[in-house]
Amino acid sequence: MGPLMKQKMKMDTKKKKISSVIAVRLFIAVFTTFAVSSVVIYVLLNRQCDNQAKSLLKYNSVCTALDLRKSTVTTAYEWTKYQLEAYESGDEEAISEYVAGTSYTYYAEKDGTIFISGNENFIGKNIRDIEYVSTLLDFYYGKYGDSNTEEVFSEMTPKPVKTLDGKMDLYYIVMIDGMYPDVVALSAYSTDYYEKWVELASENVMTNRNVGETGICVAIDQDNTIIAINNFSDVDTKFPNSDLIEKYELGTGGDFDSEPSEVDFYGEKIEFEYKLMFGKDSFWEEDCYYCLNKANGIYILSLYPVSEAMSQVYTTIIYILIIEVMVFAVLFIVLHLLIKGKVIRKLDSVNASLAKITGGNLEEKVDVRDTTEFDSLSTDINLTVDRLKEYIAEAAARIDADLAVAKSIQGSALPSVFPPFPERREFELYASMNAAKEVGGDFYDFYMLNDCTLGFLIADVSGKSIPGAMFMMTSKTVIKSLAESGLPPAEVFTLANEKLCEGNEAEMFVTAWLGYLDLATGIVHVANAGHNPPVLIHEGKAEYVILKPGLMLAGMDCVRYKEQTLQLYKGDMLYLYTDGVTEAMDVNEEQYGEDRLLKLLSFGENYPESSDKKGITEAVCEMVIRDVKQFTEGAEQSDDITMLCLRYIGR
Repeated sequence: MGPLMKQKMKMDTKKKKISSVIAVRLFIAVFTTFAVSSVVIYVLLNRQCDNQAKSLLKYNSVCTALDLRKSTVTTAYEWTKYQLEAYESGDEEAISEYVAGTSYTYYAEKDGTIFISGNENFIGKNIRDIEYVSTLLDFYYGKYGDSNTEEVFSEMTPKPVKTLDGKMDLYYIVMIDGMYPDVVALSAYSTDYYEKWVELASENVMTNRNVGETGICVAIDQDNTIIAINNFSDVDTKFPNSDLIEKYELGTGGDFDSEPSEVDFYGEKIEFEYKLMFGKDSFWEEDCYYCLNKANGIYILSLYPVSEAMSQVYTTIIYILIIEVMVFAVLFIVLHLLIKGKVIRKLDSVNASLAKITGGNLEEKVDVRDTTEFDSLSTDINLTVDRLKEYIAEAAARIDADLAVAKSIQGSALPSVFPPFPERREFELYASMNAAKEVGGDFYDFYMLNDCTLGFLIADVSGKSIPGAMFMMTSKTVIKSLAESGLPPAEVFTLANEKLCEGNEAEMFVTAWLGYLDLATGIVHVANAGHNPPVLIHEGKAEYVILKPGLMLAGMDCVRYKEQTLQLYKGDMLYLYTDGVTEAMDVNEEQYGEDRLLKLLSFGENYPESSDKKGITEAVCEMVIRDVKQFTEGAEQSDDITMLCLRYIGR
């Protein structure tokens, strides 16, 4: 596994799948929408609760005021019905006693003419001249006429009106017995009496009167005393929230709703202005919505508990939340499945094809075309891959051409004519190089340093292909130049190491074995820069020449190499090779090995012969090549296979 693939896998482990990202963000969006909608609904329901409470309290307060007025009339009638009963009984003494001492109690005919009064000055005057009385008479006689009925009509003027002499403002009660429709009884009462009737009437109105289910109504007089309440527990006690009355009178501290309300007073529209104050406060240790109104001289307070009002809101919110949870859950699942089905799976399919393409299968096609976007994406990817294949083919062709040129150049740089020195009879020499790629990093060389000295070299560059070939050419040139200058092998390697270390940013190195053969004596002066030990074949027996190796070239500055010697006798062969021979691997990844090579070269008296009779050294090299190829059959060549064989004949 290459470093790029490892880096990609490491990066992939840090990234999240788009399905997970979309699911998380979709959940956040749905949850946020759910939370916002819940808050909005809660605020709207609270506002609606306030408005409903206000409407309920307003309706209750106005109805209570109207009921209080009706009850006041009924109470007043209970106090004055004796006047009517006295007339019905024909008791003149009782009638005289009833009207005595007052100038504003009358008996009148149905046209309004007074015929009995405690003040004779009013006899003959008409009660229709009193405000609202004419309205009441017209209503009754317009409805019943002169017919006798069993009903008793009793009604009070809606407010104090001027007496016939204009001296006082009094409340008047008009009473007509249906059995005696020709007689109208009229009684006048001061506001003091009226207030007493209001107090009595408020008890009737407030009893068992509720706002909602648990709300109450409270009647409070001008002295801030509770005069009526539906639970009777606090009657005749001071109202605890007295500051509320003050704020009402000052018109501050609350939400006021002053509007004229029309009342149908027996066919006549009469406007009553109700000044209503709304708010929220604590009453008797309970938070309530309230509405304060003033009618008939008393304060009417309607209370509606917040807990009761909010209970409906909470119930509604719970139902809405349950519905919202179900709706948003279904929405999340549907959207997630929709996105997963329409987007994620298609992306996975595209990525699967891209993985095959990036893995090297350029014949793979992306075929996701159920939507316009994916169709366009598939087309673009396929076109890109097709164009990439064209570029790769063009680049491969250029590289092949370049490598062919490089191989030709490299081949021309290595000696290829054998025997190399046909006029020399002191030795026999053959060398070959089979690159693992088009060009390799191994090289060999040989040259006559003088008339009696043969220099020969084998080397292995750490790199392969073009970089290895370039470094090989540099190394070969440097070593040859130094050797031909007459320097001994150790000095050649010492100076070559310094030159190759300069500007070696690629940090490449070379293992090399350099020998100088004295053609007269057979002595070989040797310098070894970390290279494999050569094989000495003496009288058909092979053994490795173990000499102390030095450090490889271009590995480190300031390295000094030592010269060593080796004695060759007539007929001895020296076989030099690179690790491409001994480390060649078969299909089971087993190496050829040094022992196998040594066994092969121990051929005894059965010297191999070359096919074209060019010499034993060529035959030895061809024998090794054949054996290595046979061993590695079916496996790819992993390294350059380079060898040089020298046979010493002597003069």
